[in-house]
Amino acid sequence: MSFLSEKSSSILMIILGIIAILFPMISTETIGFLSGIIFILIAVAFISSGIAELIITKYFGVIYLIFGILSLIAAYYLIFDPAFVSGLIGLIIYIFGFMLILLGIVGLFMGPFSIMGVITLIYGLVTLIISYYMNDPRILGTVVGIWLLISGIVSLFTDNKEYIDV
Repeated sequence: MSFLSEKSSSILMIILGIIAILFPMISTETIGFLSGIIFILIAVAFISSGIAELIITKYFGVIYLIFGILSLIAAYYLIFDPAFVSGLIGLIIYIFGFMLILLGIVGLFMGPFSIMGVITLIYGLVTLIISYYMNDPRILGTVVGIWLLISGIVSLFTDNKEYIDV
């Protein structure tokens, strides 16, 4: 029974990967929708904390209410604007690439690990290039689909004793 459930989740990832590759906007919209729901929950927590905090101290209450309203605005854009989702993910990947470049430069001067510095520097540059293209929701959806497809195939042919982080 365990074999069947492991293989069925791998097959599900492969099917979802193919769907995301064929219809990339669906996966981008799904990421945005799920993220938006999370932001709505965060907004509810902030607003309810803000209202409760107004009784004790107005400053923290107002700050919580502002964060709650900002979370609601972010949730709106995440749910209804796939370009916003792609832009946000592209920005995060850009920052990650910039940090990798800095780590690579530092790694160049770290003695025996200088080859890792070169590799990290190259990976950082590639990440910056990728972040430029992630601003397009169709490309983001395709990348998600490829990731699901590869993860599903790898987990399909992996024994249960091995660990795959998908």
